[in-house]
Amino acid sequence: MKITRRPGTGAQEAPPPQAKIVTRLLSVCALAAIAFCLFSVSAEAQALSIGTLTTNGQPAACNPGAGFYYYNYPNQGLSVMSTCQAATVSGCSQVINGQTITPDQWTVTIGYLNPVGVISGLAAAKGLIVLHGGDGGTTPESFALTDAYFRAGFEVVQVAWDNAWEFAYANMTGKTGNIMVAACRPATVFSWINSTLFPGILNANSRAGMCALGDSAGAAAVAYALAYYGADLYLDNAELLSGPVLGDIRAGCGVGTGFGTNDPVTVCSSGSACQLGGGGTWTLTPNFVAGTQTTLDNWTNESAHCAGNTTTGDPSNTDWLRESIVDQPSVSNGPTPKFAYSNTSMSAWLCRHVIDHNGTNCGAIGNNDSNDCPNNSSPQGWLYYQNITTGTASFNIYAVDKCQNAEAVGSGNVPGFYPQDFGGSGSGGGTVSGQTAITYDMVGYNSGTAIIPAQCVRRH
Repeated sequence: MKITRRPGTGAQEAPPPQAKIVTRLLSVCALAAIAFCLFSVSAEAQALSIGTLTTNGQPAACNPGAGFYYYNYPNQGLSVMSTCQAATVSGCSQVINGQTITPDQWTVTIGYLNPVGVISGLAAAKGLIVLHGGDGGTTPESFALTDAYFRAGFEVVQVAWDNAWEFAYANMTGKTGNIMVAACRPATVFSWINSTLFPGILNANSRAGMCALGDSAGAAAVAYALAYYGADLYLDNAELLSGPVLGDIRAGCGVGTGFGTNDPVTVCSSGSACQLGGGGTWTLTPNFVAGTQTTLDNWTNESAHCAGNTTTGDPSNTDWLRESIVDQPSVSNGPTPKFAYSNTSMSAWLCRHVIDHNGTNCGAIGNNDSNDCPNNSSPQGWLYYQNITTGTASFNIYAVDKCQNAEAVGSGNVPGFYPQDFGGSGSGGGTVSGQTAITYDMVGYNSGTAIIPAQCVRRH
């Protein structure tokens, strides 16, 4: 599956021309001010340490052309723009396999908007939801989902990196990367948001949840944070869309016995977490498709090419494993991942079926057409999800059918999501869009007859 294909959960929109942008530095800005110098968090109970976030200047209204969220007042021609805080993440040095890896400092913009004082009648936010986009995370994630969460009464936070967070160094010439180490950057941002923006929410509402959504490579950013950087100590819920696509990089890039091409993955082949809605499991190779192979080559800069001519014993295979979410320490001598999240619930959304618009023979082209064919996101995600233990607070994997492209979970249908409430009686599955299901799963839904509990509630 292509890492660069973001799900169809809503196009980014520019503010309407008639709207008057009203800058609103919310009360949470005062909380952010206490951390304008340096901020770091204890590395207790985690395999790798997070870095340091340094804020750059004062927070200000986000640039409306950059894709950050704004709220339109109904029928008033007025909008409230998110507040943006520029920052630099540094200090992410880690010792991996006896080698010290020190990635370059990286710049990021964090945009946030609190619904209190904007949504009529809301006395306190119901929680905080941070959204991380796919590919390199350089654009804010899903305006449509952000809008749905905000209107449901949650503070929304979007993260946008100036350059792809997966690069260990600004200049990769002659250097080998490590995406697991680079994942310290989003993990540091998540921790900063929890310790700087979230306390004001929690002080006003003791049931408020601290939650995250990531899609594609953004789902990998959240998964790395949970598995290696202690995010399970504060994240109450994680929604992972179309991924994580970096579950096992060795399986995606390696060639030889035991790797992707020779070992297709059957998604939902075990366990009871899968909500298939009357449909079945599906089998795909976890190999990255052509464009994504190039992306992985750029991010890792291994001596071997991703899905090139490696053999089972090629050192690059071990390096790729060592920076995967499902790293196997007994093989790679890397850090030990954590797969039980006792106070964090998790929901995954994976395309089982992609609408074939043009009669494409996907098998003949190695699924190398993201508009009509599935890609590696569901098998790579399953390589991670099959390790999640029963110790996790709540865990569901939803199969999504009729996706408009390889990772468009928002545009598809989720037959296993509360089928009794969405026309599933007697038909083996319900009818609800991914956009709606992902929204309801996070923030809840109550129609009087259908009651869906919100996953974003306080669990810590």
